[in-house]
Amino acid sequence: MSMHEVADFVFSFTSKGLASTLTVPVTIPLSTTVEDLAYRLILAHNLPCYVEADLKKKLDIFVTSETNKFHDATAEAALARVQSGEVEVDDLVEQWTKAFTQEVKMYAPPEKTSKEQEFSEVYHALIHSPSLETLLNLEHQYAIAVEDVLRARDKDLAGLEKKQTAAMNRAVEDVGITSTDEAVNKLAQKHFENTQSRENHWAQELSNLKETQKQEYKDWVMKVHEDTAKSSHGTASFIQRVRTLSNSAMESGVTLGQDDHVMSDARLEESFTIHLGAQLKTMHNLRLLCANVLDLCKHKPNKIGGVVVPQPQRLQTAMSLYSNSLCGLVFLVDNRLNSYTGLKREFAKVCQQSTDFHFPDLEHQFQTIEQDVIRANEWRLQQKLAEDGDKISVQSTGSSSSEFSQKEEKMNRMHTGDFYITKHSNLSEVHSVFHLVSDDNVRSSDISSRHPVIMGIRNILKACFRHDIHTLTIPLLLAHDMSEEMTIPWVLKRSELVFKCVKGFMIEMATWGGSQSRTIQFLVPKGLSEEMFATLSSNLPQIFRVKNPLVVKS
Repeated sequence: MSMHEVADFVFSFTSKGLASTLTVPVTIPLSTTVEDLAYRLILAHNLPCYVEADLKKKLDIFVTSETNKFHDATAEAALARVQSGEVEVDDLVEQWTKAFTQEVKMYAPPEKTSKEQEFSEVYHALIHSPSLETLLNLEHQYAIAVEDVLRARDKDLAGLEKKQTAAMNRAVEDVGITSTDEAVNKLAQKHFENTQSRENHWAQELSNLKETQKQEYKDWVMKVHEDTAKSSHGTASFIQRVRTLSNSAMESGVTLGQDDHVMSDARLEESFTIHLGAQLKTMHNLRLLCANVLDLCKHKPNKIGGVVVPQPQRLQTAMSLYSNSLCGLVFLVDNRLNSYTGLKREFAKVCQQSTDFHFPDLEHQFQTIEQDVIRANEWRLQQKLAEDGDKISVQSTGSSSSEFSQKEEKMNRMHTGDFYITKHSNLSEVHSVFHLVSDDNVRSSDISSRHPVIMGIRNILKACFRHDIHTLTIPLLLAHDMSEEMTIPWVLKRSELVFKCVKGFMIEMATWGGSQSRTIQFLVPKGLSEEMFATLSSNLPQIFRVKNPLVVKS
């Protein structure tokens, strides 16, 4: 049945002794008010003003009557469809239930706390309690178990590779004597299959271990929370549970000998306090540091009195995990969503060294991000075709299967300036990693403030200001390692560009974050000389407004 119908409204009146009749079609239900329609009829048909009250009265009666008839007919038709079986009663009940529970507050079900949210609240409470040290010791025990598996895996794969290399060398040397090219190919295929099988075995074992650790960790955290909730003063079971785990940590090797202690390399750092804003100034902290980007992610042993204790950075990261003061890192990557080469591979190894008890592992996060990348590229394609005035037509392309696979591969690629975010709880100084897509053009000396990578940093800052990420580390030179083209003029020009752009972006984004203080860390590669680091440190106060003490001479 139609959602509306048209009925003829008939209005009779007398003008100058003559009887007149006005007949007009009216759409039911009425999309405007009765008064508005009456005024339109008077103006359109030049009706005398004294019929206005009578016209409104009769028009109101007509509209009310016809609307009731329309709704009655619609309801009767709907009931007839249900009685005839055209519409399923269960589907109708489900639609009405969904409409009422989602649109009407009094019928909405009470909000339920998910297991993940409940665990996050319990963890946040325990990490700010005397259980802090015990929690971190438990995480360290689990990390040692994971490292043992990784060490055994690497040793096993290295031994297998050594055996296969020796066998292949013998087979190649015997070609034409006791072996043939076909035998060498079969041997290579066999070696590949054996390697794949061994890698899958270790990957499955590592996955099972991490899943077991994650479940045990969550169970322990919830059990300790239940013990503490039984008494406001803490029960003996809670104290005993914490002491037992602390003692077991001491006995299970959470210590390092004198020869096992790893000294962390000192890094160059310089801190500044600045004020930004014209009228209402906001104070921010800037830090210039020289280090390897992965040093911000790796856990480093810290020994006091022969006992391994977490570093202060790790303590701060754990305590602020579920807070409004998160830490982020800009990590430059290529346009492929994987962790197979370069720094991406090293970063994946760092993430793999311990279990992430709060977020999915890196590979699972990549799988989720990949679907978003495809949707984003499809939207870009539609926007481009719309601007060109074209229409998407798969049938008219006439492309081969190879061209189709190339297009499908391009849909999985990202553009320069795009970024994707991964969340971590097992890194040293980072909660969120912004993987910013870069290319070789950033090594050129003539990039501008409109370069896609620079605009990507702007979008990252915007996301940080909107989502409570108060500390962000940015590669100052838009590179994570030094190269030959990075001369002294190149470094000075690049650092000045990034300094000025970040300052402008922070002033622009101040409307998103109010008057909250932020910390921006400018990271330079580890190969930078101390003299150049001092030069950059002296250039920073010239671009930003640094807070200096006022010296009053008497």
